[in-house]
Amino acid sequence: MTTHVLYTSSFISITHDVAHGWLYAQWKGELNQERVEAGCRQLTEILQTEGCTKILNDNTLITTPWPEGLMWGRRVWLPEIAAAGLRHMAWVYSPHIYSRLIFDLAQPHEANMPVVAAFDDIAGAYEWLIRQ
Repeated sequence: MTTHVLYTSSFISITHDVAHGWLYAQWKGELNQERVEAGCRQLTEILQTEGCTKILNDNTLITTPWPEGLMWGRRVWLPEIAAAGLRHMAWVYSPHIYSRLIFDLAQPHEANMPVVAAFDDIAGAYEWLIRQ
């Protein structure tokens, strides 16, 4: 498997999985508005630069979520990254139940939005994303 780390910080690492043509975003640690917005800006920029249409979004290493970020992401970021070319996102749940509930409520239903599917583990997300 050929991968290239394209961005790393204390709260997100973004890797390009060249073989599958998607970005792997691994969020970690404590999240807040500043970190979520910065990470999402990086993802949008890199997705556009690399010409990817898929993201595997891994939230398993988040220690402190920013639940409001899920609503912000749904309302602000998802339309922006859809315009940048995102078509499918496999979302691996955070271990925090409140974040999971907010995520499930924030699912997009508009036709012009990317397909976002949620998973309990990376293996399930990986397999789904391969089929898209």
